[in-house]
Amino acid sequence: MDKAPLVSDTSVLLYLGRIGHSHLLPALFEPVFVPEQVALELDAGRLIRRDTVDPRSLDWVTLVAVPQSEIDTLPPNRLGIGEQSVIACAVARGNLAVGLDDRQARRLAQELGLPVVGTLGILLRARRAGITPAVQPLLDALQQQGFRLHPSLYAEVLRLAGERS
Repeated sequence: MDKAPLVSDTSVLLYLGRIGHSHLLPALFEPVFVPEQVALELDAGRLIRRDTVDPRSLDWVTLVAVPQSEIDTLPPNRLGIGEQSVIACAVARGNLAVGLDDRQARRLAQELGLPVVGTLGILLRARRAGITPAVQPLLDALQQQGFRLHPSLYAEVLRLAGERS
């Protein structure tokens, strides 16, 4: 399986970490870049929940500096600094895939021609690659950790995973 490079946002790392499945990222993507701005957001998260993942401790993460000058090249937007840094990093380094869950961030990335994958897409890729036997327990775990998932999207992910018709 060819692994594409990925720039990950906070939510992807946060939620995969909370369900104990951050290992899916290096199994599916290589390299995995994390902007310093995202690492700082996760640092803040550890003040609330000590079990929040620290990307600096993951040997498969490449921490990258994304200067404000790269962020300033993006079209006007109201995204947070984490999402902005992910998109700017992907654009500056040659249209890398972006790991984003935020709808507005995904929309901007797609407008810029970037391949987008979110937490749910990563679970589906892992299922299709045979890395995980089922997505339903992982979806349930995500929801228990506060991941918001509309019932129709939950059903669609199960259908795409071949776990429901």
